[in-house]
Amino acid sequence: MEKTRPILKLMVTMATLLLIVAFGVGHVWSAEKIALKKYPDLKIGFTTTNFLQPLPVSMANAKKLIDWASDQGFAWIELRDPSAKLTLDECKQLAAYAREKKMEVGYAVQVGLLDPTFWEIFFRGVANAPVFEGPKTLRTLAAMGEFGADPKKKAWTLTELYKAVKTANKAANIAKSMGVQYVAENSFEPLKGDGVTGFGATEFFANVNSNVGWQMDTANFFAVSRVWTKPEDAQAFLEKNIGNLYYTHLKSSKEKKTTDILGENELAIETILDILAKNKIYYVAIELPLKPKLEDCQNNLMKSIEFLKKNY
Repeated sequence: MEKTRPILKLMVTMATLLLIVAFGVGHVWSAEKIALKKYPDLKIGFTTTNFLQPLPVSMANAKKLIDWASDQGFAWIELRDPSAKLTLDECKQLAAYAREKKMEVGYAVQVGLLDPTFWEIFFRGVANAPVFEGPKTLRTLAAMGEFGADPKKKAWTLTELYKAVKTANKAANIAKSMGVQYVAENSFEPLKGDGVTGFGATEFFANVNSNVGWQMDTANFFAVSRVWTKPEDAQAFLEKNIGNLYYTHLKSSKEKKTTDILGENELAIETILDILAKNKIYYVAIELPLKPKLEDCQNNLMKSIEFLKKNY
């Protein structure tokens, strides 16, 4: 019996070390992925635009966000690089870093189809986007500067619609040739124009070619669009265009304002998630209003996760 004690002690020590290594490796790679009980297949992530004030765009800050996302159990991030500031080499390094952390990444820029800088930013972005593993998308806004320059503007003119469609078609064709899906986000434009003097998202997506995809923002229909959308109209638009949807910004609006933390939306979150899950549109990125303090950005995001877990 005495002779077996050193052996038993050694076995216990080795078993303990194996457990430490196992848990250590798990911590290095990622936490258990966030999953919703009712919608387990959805890939829950966030857009890094939430953190742009405390963590401006840089490779070092992007790594910090990948680390944090991995530690919290997010499946992916939308890497928002508004003017495509990151170089191709930096994006390759970030893509490799994300793979090590088992994080998927989608790439997004912040420019509208009618903005004078669209092509300059797009060409840098379309070179960066293919290096990341994830939804394989390159996202821009549909509308932006033309509305910002005119507070009273409520819709595109026919000339603007024509130019937006032409630009989107060209951008999407180029992106497709480079192995990524171009997507445009609904933003300032109305859901539907009057068909004579004003035009919006309905007319835009009805006229673009099959290479142009949609990235939905769930609150922009109500809190950003210059014309408030009836929830039933937003739902009808989603159901009609679901075959062209590639991923979603999950954001909440209440009384025509975006909320700091996810909560109920004019078009119910459950309705949206039902449609997404049914149609296998799995990539969902939480977007929240910007805050100057990193701690507030993190807390608001995790409170939003609590809301989703509790209700769905």
